[in-house]
Amino acid sequence: MQPVCKRCGAGAEIYLDYARVSLCPDCFKNLFERKVRETVLKYKMIERGDRVAVAASGGKDSSALLSVLRRIFPDIELAALHINLGIDGYSDECERKLTELTKRLDVDLKVFSLKKELGFSMGDFKRTVYGDRICAPCGTIKRYLINKLAHEGGFTKLATGHNLDDIAEVLFNCYLQGDVNQIAKLRPVLLSAHPKLVCKIKPLWAMTEMEDLLYASYSGLPFRAKECPFSRGTRSLERKRLINDISVRIPGFKHTFVKSHLKKLSPLIEKSIGEAPLVECEVCGMPSSSKVCAFCRRVQLVKSENY
Repeated sequence: MQPVCKRCGAGAEIYLDYARVSLCPDCFKNLFERKVRETVLKYKMIERGDRVAVAASGGKDSSALLSVLRRIFPDIELAALHINLGIDGYSDECERKLTELTKRLDVDLKVFSLKKELGFSMGDFKRTVYGDRICAPCGTIKRYLINKLAHEGGFTKLATGHNLDDIAEVLFNCYLQGDVNQIAKLRPVLLSAHPKLVCKIKPLWAMTEMEDLLYASYSGLPFRAKECPFSRGTRSLERKRLINDISVRIPGFKHTFVKSHLKKLSPLIEKSIGEAPLVECEVCGMPSSSKVCAFCRRVQLVKSENY
């Protein structure tokens, strides 16, 4: 027999093991939207007068985020910011899917092309010391440019599509590495520590990667299905698989792990290490913990290799 939706009694297609509940697509989407709204309100992520920019990659998570924010907060000023990384067979599809989505949602889209604006693409890092780990400079470049676009656009909040799986994986790795500075930054709202840093929010903090995929799919959202060719076999994906294996044996493990950290350990860590002092980069003038920021060092590296 087909399972029955716990909410409405219709045929269920989705089972959330951590909640032990079966749902039909419509009730699942309602639950998803309610949980995201509760997360936003609980942590005061969006307040009256905010201008919200969404860091949009064109994938399932940021597409689900952009759509759900438009639905549950229809009156806020919302825009999508996208970095075209110039990756063959991948980046153009990301931009195309995102263009289709933003038109459907009636949301402004700002695209920054690495190749057009800076003269290189992420593939050029293959010729550098980052040849077999391009995700490292890619993350640095995306974070820098998205924040810069949000700051220059006058946005007060920058929303990212990080989900519960992402948070659990980063937290797991931070504990393995003893990286308390990164742990201290791992929270639903990261307040600005400098006038040129936009406050970052994670509305999908409590949603799993699978829930994001289901919401995007059942909502008929256009999103990029291809995997980034540079992400295959990365350690972060291996750690996610390990955490998923644990979650099969212990349903709700991700939720418990992240909630326990946020409630019990995060306040102690934040109190003990304080805020790291920031200066302005001598090259670009953006906030940095060193004289020359990580972004400018990566750009100098790849351009020296290219030219």
